[in-house]
Amino acid sequence: MTGATAPLVTIVIPAYNAEKTLAETLRSVSSQSYDKLEILVVDDGSRDSTSELASDYGLTDRRVRVLRQENGGVARARNRGIQEARGPYIAPVDADDTWHPSKIELQLQALRKFPDGQGVAYNWYAAIDENGIIFGHSRPVMHQGNIFEPLLRENFIGNGSTPLMPRTEILRCGGYDAGLRDNGAEGCEDLKLYLALAETLPFALVPDFLTGYRFTKGNMSSNAYRMLKSHTLVMAPIIERYPQLARDIRTAEFNTASWYFKKAFFDADYAQVGKLAPMMAKKYLPQLILHGVQQGWHQTKRQGIRMARHVLGKPSRPKKRFAAEIPQTGTAFSDRFTAIPAEQAISPTSSRTAGNE
Repeated sequence: MTGATAPLVTIVIPAYNAEKTLAETLRSVSSQSYDKLEILVVDDGSRDSTSELASDYGLTDRRVRVLRQENGGVARARNRGIQEARGPYIAPVDADDTWHPSKIELQLQALRKFPDGQGVAYNWYAAIDENGIIFGHSRPVMHQGNIFEPLLRENFIGNGSTPLMPRTEILRCGGYDAGLRDNGAEGCEDLKLYLALAETLPFALVPDFLTGYRFTKGNMSSNAYRMLKSHTLVMAPIIERYPQLARDIRTAEFNTASWYFKKAFFDADYAQVGKLAPMMAKKYLPQLILHGVQQGWHQTKRQGIRMARHVLGKPSRPKKRFAAEIPQTGTAFSDRFTAIPAEQAISPTSSRTAGNE
């Protein structure tokens, strides 16, 4: 990819009974500062007005195309979109998530550092609730280049609505694994694909919170027990190929289980807590004991450092490693959107209405 090249980017939106959120997702996608887009909404057998809503939206934005299939799960819906895509890059986004207007443009810029743009771009995300209000954010890691081992230790990409990926490489990896759903372990299809891509491709980071990742009761990421089963199935063949990484992977599994347990506890989701607690006690008892001791030590150490700074008159001033503004809890993700410069604005005669043939 050269500076003069403007590749078509295919956005794939798997949608199942998404009438409440799809319009917001489509608005955030069609408002991208980079407008050479193909927008595929894959209606995965919805029983509400998802398909009609997407079709109506396509009347005002000819880049939108609606595909329909029988309900087969998010992996099959994404794969359908990838198969139908005309663009050399794929940008998936779930039908309840949103993007910052500059997401695609900044990701394409980040990929220019690689020969022919052959790599994967990702960014950080803000966690939003049903109303689009921020209640948290991803840890702002700085991993770039060969990120395979760091990604094994922690899924720092964290969702299926963030990466920009080369279509040919996705197809080479076999796309998203629909078999996980068939085995009652839907949830980690995106992580499995990212790891497969990371074995051969470099990753580029856009250091900003450009994805609004929505957490709602009943969505896939809220089913902790199923997600953990999915994680185990994804990691099993990797352990066979890389036995030297088995310890790191086991630690990642424990950390993942701990994250879901804490989330379920603080969300007062006692049904999930009831499922996770006995499983964790049986499977991770030594790690739980060690984790508790380490947490206690770290907390004591932090308090000691704060007290020492106070006595010495040296207030703590954490250093910021990046320029991005941290998402503020209680604010709307849309409030983070800055005005698009006039030279980047999409004109009435642009591809939004004229198509991208």
